[in-house]
Amino acid sequence: MRMPPQFLYVHVNKRCNLRCQHCDFWKQDDNDKHNYLSWERKRDILAEFAEINPQGKVVICGGEKLLDLEDYFLITMECRALGLRALGVTNGTRIYDECIAERLICEGAHEITVSLDSHMEILHDEMRGVKGAFRKAVNAIRLLLAARQRLNAIDTRIYVMGLIFSRNYQDLDDFYNFVLNDIKADKLKLNFIQPTFGHQGETDDFFARHHHVDPDRLAEIIMKCDRKYKLELNPVWLDHVRMYFRSLNNSRDVQRGWGARTGTEEHICNSYERNIMVDHYGVAGLCFSTSFPGKRLQKKGDLRAFWEGSDALRNRMRQCNRYCGISHSVRRETSTLASRRPLLEPSGTRRGAFYNVSAPTI
Repeated sequence: MRMPPQFLYVHVNKRCNLRCQHCDFWKQDDNDKHNYLSWERKRDILAEFAEINPQGKVVICGGEKLLDLEDYFLITMECRALGLRALGVTNGTRIYDECIAERLICEGAHEITVSLDSHMEILHDEMRGVKGAFRKAVNAIRLLLAARQRLNAIDTRIYVMGLIFSRNYQDLDDFYNFVLNDIKADKLKLNFIQPTFGHQGETDDFFARHHHVDPDRLAEIIMKCDRKYKLELNPVWLDHVRMYFRSLNNSRDVQRGWGARTGTEEHICNSYERNIMVDHYGVAGLCFSTSFPGKRLQKKGDLRAFWEGSDALRNRMRQCNRYCGISHSVRRETSTLASRRPLLEPSGTRRGAFYNVSAPTI
């Protein structure tokens, strides 16, 4: 039998209060919210997911999720009631005092990740398109950490997620030091530049300007950080990171972003073996891409039926080398050895223990 899905992605909204250069989501709105999946149906889907995998994790998606705070807490509290672990990323702008920080620790996601693209205020603010974004993000992390300590909420993790691109990758040592030793967050997660999220234009100017990263130099820097901060990083993941940027540098049409005909040299995604993404309207997919058809979840049992009946779709997806394969949400390899996932055969059965680990050549 196929292994159950590990992650269920559910959406809250489509709007954001920042103007990030690498994302076009802030150009959208929730004017058609009346067409979104109802809370009652969403709750039923969460319950069905818990039946399929009682140890599953729910990832809360959207623009800035905390702009719709009560919708966010409906999901997290339902996850807690069902025994599911909830995860979510925020830009930190709505976490501005002890009260909201404590509520997030008590009732929010079990894993709260705050986006921060640099230890340098001017660069983060430029990336996020709003002056003051850096200070709000850092303040949010400090508030969350302090609230966790006051409440002794040892089960909650507070992470930082950084977008790595041409202008910050050579400063990773200082970035790690700031996150781990100054702010004292639990982890710095690296997410690498991809085509601009939500962008549908003929050319992707931001991606074209900022994808130029020296793969070998990046790997050297990451390895040094691994040793210095005792990160226990996964060398196969690092091989994939090198390959990803090598693919970008060799691409003939990288400036087209999502419209590029080129892709990664190797297949590095396995979203189809562990994820179900449910969009705002209740359509389930095995990844975020609209290139692969989904199924509308109309009644109880549809979630399981979609998961168990999508092998033909999985076979198509195994041929996909789009640049989103490097994304934190869908990549096959985790960044750390401790969190490494077992390899699945096409049938869904486990192959041995884990992927073979071989040290990358620097």
